Amino acid sequence: MHCAMAEAKTILLVEDDALVREPLRSVLETAGYRVLEADLASVGLNEFRTKSPDLVMLDIELPDGSGLEFCRAVRAHKSMAKTPVIMMTGRGGLEQKGEGFEAGADHYLVKPVHPREALMWVESLLRRVGLEREEGGALEAGELSIDREALVVRYRGAALPKLTAKEVELLFFLVRKRPQVLSRRYILSTLWKTVTVDHVIDTHIGNLRKKLPPEVSDRIQNVPGKGFRYFG
Repeated sequence: MHCAMAEAKTILLVEDDALVREPLRSVLETAGYRVLEADLASVGLNEFRTKSPDLVMLDIELPDGSGLEFCRAVRAHKSMAKTPVIMMTGRGGLEQKGEGFEAGADHYLVKPVHPREALMWVESLLRRVGLEREEGGALEAGELSIDREALVVRYRGAALPKLTAKEVELLFFLVRKRPQVLSRRYILSTLWKTVTVDHVIDTHIGNLRKKLPPEVSDRIQNVPGKGFRYFG
C-alpha cells in the first residue's frame, strides 16, 4: 500500500509512548507520508496550528492534557476544522469510544495499534477528504485547476478562454474520474441525463480540446471502442 500523490501529505502523530509512536512513524514514512511528531498536547497543538497537517493521529491520554480537548481544539479551528482525526487509546469501552466521537474524532483505534491497520485508516480518511473537496466544485490536477461553480479553468495560474458550462462540467468529470475510461453512454447518462448514444460527446470533446493548451488537450484520450479518459 503506497501513498501515490504529487505532494506528500503530512501526518501529525501526537503520542507520548515511543513504543507506539515509532512503528507508526516508520510505516507512514515508508508509505510516502511526511510525519510530524509530538509527545505532549501543547507541542502537538503548536505543530497543528503552525504546520497545517492533513491528518492527526492522537493519543487520548497525554502527559500534559487530554486528547479529547485536543480534538475539540481541532474542530474549533476556523480554517482546519475538517482535518481528519484518528484517536488512539488503551480504553476500548463503548463509553470511551462515544467520548472520542463526541469530541469530533473520525475514527477510534484501540491499543495495541497495528501500524498497517492504522495506515489503511489514514489512507481511507484522506481519500474521503479528497473526494469531498472534489465534489464541492473545485478540483486540481497538477497545474490544472477547475472551479465548476465559478466556471473558471486555470492552467499554470492563468485563466483559460471562456468555456461553456457543459464543457467545464465535462472536463471536471473526466479529471475527477481519471484515469478511468468513461463510456459515451456513461457520460451521457450522468451529464446529459440521457442514454441515447450519438455524437454529442465527440462534438463537445472536440470543442473542449480546441480551447485547452496542447499539454492539457493531449491528456484527454479517446480509447477506441471504450470511450474517453483524462490521463495525467
